[in-house]
Amino acid sequence: MLLRFFRSTGAILIFAIPFFGLILWLKSFIKAPNVVFLFDTHPMPFYKLISDIIPYTSFFGTLLTSVMVIMQGFLLVRLNTRFIFINNRSYLPAIFFVLFSASIPDLQRLNPVIFSGFFLLFALEKIFESYKTRNVAYEYFLAAFFISVGTLFYPFLLFFLFTLWIGLSIFRQFNWREWTFTLVGFLVPQFFVFSFYYLVYNDPGGLFNDYKSIFTASYKFPEYNYTIVVFAIFTVILSLIASLFMIKSFQSKKILPRNGFIVFLWLFINCLIVFILIRQASVELIFIAAIPLSYLMAHFFALMKSIFWGNVFLFVMILLLVWIQIWG
Repeated sequence: MLLRFFRSTGAILIFAIPFFGLILWLKSFIKAPNVVFLFDTHPMPFYKLISDIIPYTSFFGTLLTSVMVIMQGFLLVRLNTRFIFINNRSYLPAIFFVLFSASIPDLQRLNPVIFSGFFLLFALEKIFESYKTRNVAYEYFLAAFFISVGTLFYPFLLFFLFTLWIGLSIFRQFNWREWTFTLVGFLVPQFFVFSFYYLVYNDPGGLFNDYKSIFTASYKFPEYNYTIVVFAIFTVILSLIASLFMIKSFQSKKILPRNGFIVFLWLFINCLIVFILIRQASVELIFIAAIPLSYLMAHFFALMKSIFWGNVFLFVMILLLVWIQIWG
């Protein structure tokens, strides 16, 4: 029953997705999480502007973040509609993005990653648009520009230039100008912020110090309830099953969806590398990892033949998430 409902394309899902999201965030609406993350004590300039106006422990901060999560979920649906990663039209990417984003209750509050996620999605869209470009693809200038703006909210988005270069390698034949565009596109927003610091505050090292402070700060990784660990183990097992399912159907896909899923795979690997190697990066990366995971799960549940197992997997996932909201 759950699987058939989530597979449907009726207008009711447009209202059901925000409803599920708001229910999973209900506890945070009543009392916003007050765990202090590194990005609170060492904010980047764009996030600082927002957090100075909207306290992260406020109801409005939680509401704004939940709305942005839902909006990003629908952006995933839009990308799928444009580039047909999954063979049929589906709201499943939005459903899974909302579900994964609710898996860490401490992040159900204002945070910079959800802002930078928009710019990462815009960058991914430009990568996929370049597939149909015959001449020099200026999309990579814009993609790097978006990632650069995202780093001014969340600095570790810098490392996702690697995903951009992977996309450039997959979708385009080598052209030195396109590779140069990625560097120029990234530097333009940084130059404007540098100029602002210099002209307004007479502080030419201000932006550099913002990056330096967060990359050199000490950070103790938060300890989480066993409920989140159980959900993480379940997600890993389900992801392995979905990956095997993907491998079996991979060669039958058209070129764009096939290359698109390769980019999503590298995006997920990119998340893992940042999480493991950058000691200041923490569980907030779930908002970025949720992008490739949502497409992987959407592909699996949209095309799987066993309604029984689909319902079982979905029921267990939702049950674990409710458990996390109560006891996590």
